[in-house]
This record gives sequence, C-alpha cells and structure tokens, in this order.
Amino acid sequence: MLLSCDGGIKVEETISASPATIDAGVSLASYEINLTSNAAWTAELQGEGNAEVAWVSLSKSKGTGDAKITARVFENKYKDTRKATVVFTTTNGTQSSVVISQQGKDSGADIAELKLRVGSYNLRMSTITETSEDNSWTNRSPRLLVSIQENDFDVFGMQEVSTAQQTWLKTNLSTTYDFFFFSPYSQAGTGDKAQGIAFKKSLFTISDKNFFWASATPETMTTNDTGSSGNFSRGGCCCVLTHKETGIQIFFMNTHACLNKEPNGNFASVYVDQEKKYNTSNLPSFFVGDMNAHADYPAVTTYLTHWKDSYSAAAKRTGGTFTYNGFGSSGTKYRIDYVFYKGSGITINEFCINNALYDGKYASDHFPIYADLTIKK
Repeated sequence: MLLSCDGGIKVEETISASPATIDAGVSLASYEINLTSNAAWTAELQGEGNAEVAWVSLSKSKGTGDAKITARVFENKYKDTRKATVVFTTTNGTQSSVVISQQGKDSGADIAELKLRVGSYNLRMSTITETSEDNSWTNRSPRLLVSIQENDFDVFGMQEVSTAQQTWLKTNLSTTYDFFFFSPYSQAGTGDKAQGIAFKKSLFTISDKNFFWASATPETMTTNDTGSSGNFSRGGCCCVLTHKETGIQIFFMNTHACLNKEPNGNFASVYVDQEKKYNTSNLPSFFVGDMNAHADYPAVTTYLTHWKDSYSAAAKRTGGTFTYNGFGSSGTKYRIDYVFYKGSGITINEFCINNALYDGKYASDHFPIYADLTIKK
C-alpha cells in the first residue's frame, strides 16, 4: 500500500494472467485464462506486426477483479503457425499477457497467399435528368443493385455517388459492405457528388483513411478541373485495408479524375505523390477509378510510371473492350476506367469489363470492371 499526498491510502493495482502461454491445436477449441487482479481491467488481442486478430475471440473484454476468460481459437486452415497476444491492462497501465500460438495445418494453404476481386464502378449520379426514362435513377437503380451483387467485388471504388445514393448503398448493401465516402466539394470531405470505397466487412477492417484534391494544393478544396467541358472539384480518397484472416494489408486509392484534358494530365502526378505520402509501408497498392483518360493520354502515361495496368497484365480478359458505354450512344465508347496496381507478388489472373445488360437495359453509363488477382508475400 502507498500513502497518497492528501494522507489517504492508495492501493497499488496488480494483475496476473495464467497460463503465460497457450499452445493451440489446428482445430476449433476453447482455452481458459485465469486472471487475478484487484482493479478494473481491459483485454485486447494483438497480432504479429499489429495485424488484426480474427481467429481468436474472448468471452470478456473488460471487467473488475478476478475473472475467468475463455479464449475461443478457430480452425487454422493454413500451413503456417500463427501467434496472438492477449494483453490485460489495468486503469493505471499495469499489464499482464498471455501468448496464444496455434499450429499450422499440414495440408493447409499458404497463409501468405490472398485471392481478391478488386474493382471500380462509376454509378452515375442519381440527380442527373436523363433523356430516356429507362435510364432514370428510379428505373435503373434495381438493375444497378443486381449488377453490384453479381460482380461480387471484395473491394471496389465508386464514382458519382450522390447523397441519396450513399444512403441507398448503405440501406441495400450494408450487410455485405462497409463504405468510406469522400466529396471533393467540401473541405470536410462530406456531402453530395462523392466518390467512395466499399469493402466486404467479413474480409477486411479499414484504417488510415485519407482524402485529397488533385491540385497544386492537395490538402485544400479547390475547383481544379476547369475548361471547355465544365468546372469541377476533383480528388481522391485512400485507406489501408487489413485482411482479417491472413493479416495481409493493402493500400487502396480511388478517384474520379479531371474531365478536362489539360488538368487531367497536369494533375496526374498528384496521385503518385499522395500514394507515396500515405503508403509509407510500401504495401501492395491499388489505384482504381474513372480516370477520364484513354490509354494513350498523358495522365495514363504518368500513372504507369508508378503502377501497372491490370488490363494489360491480365493472363485472361473477359467481357467487353470499352468501359464507358454512354447508355448505348454511338461514338462514345472507350476504356477510361482502370485498376492499376503496384507491388511484388501480385498476379492478375483475369480482368473483366462486365458488359452485362438487364433485359437489354444498362445499369449505368459505365460498365463495372474488376481484376481477379493473387497476392503472395
């Protein structure tokens, strides 16, 4: 016991967890941890390299005094042994920990291999007045929902997402996806005319969310896309996604790039600079979106100094040859949507421009695209 400065008695906080180590087998099993403490405490799972731990669950994450905690360890489907630490911390920071090591499965897959479907989809703003009633938001939104579901992206970038569409996406797809939206028309990055990143919540957790403007001042909102095609604000959003089961992390960036050709080329290097700024760990990197640039435009030349084009690298291509369909208008069909990638150990198995129609009608004026790929570390 310690005497406090006001003459009272202060009890030193103690905490002790046992056993110190748990050697878990390959199969699903539960293990008991005995905690002895005289204080309030919290329990946290920490993976190797601070990776997310999805293969262990704890019966309690906080409490006061002595307790018994059950650690449920799920089946290890991979060859590699994996390790996590349960860290118990009292109010004043006193800690005790238990290390859980789980055996690998002899016939399991390589834990350093991850198969993903990475895509991009320009949804077309719901606020646009269409010349054909078939293409109005009311009539095409059911087709768009089916299209997103059928493409079954693991992670994808979206462009032209109105406030109403943000709500629509969350209402219809929140059981499958989590969303990160960015509007370049607000310094706070919130509001209408947005772009976004969607990822399967069963597969990933998100961290390090950031956004910027494609201009000479990336941290400040600006009307940077000016010219004969109109005046707009353009930028990008990015994040780090951690695969729950393997702990593999990827850097993901999405944009709806400048429509006017001069700023489209002039500000392309901003995306390279922002990737370097926010991907400091040099994670496998993906840059997707509606680039508003043909393959021979200066912007694409700039992007290819840093990333590779998954369309060109794919072992197999399926679907169509152009991504912008203009709702079928003649003379407006070209490839302006991309999935760029960077990093060792990435193989593009297939690239698809999914030109499916629904009873002969379009879901958007762009076709969705995706790359089926493998990441090996």
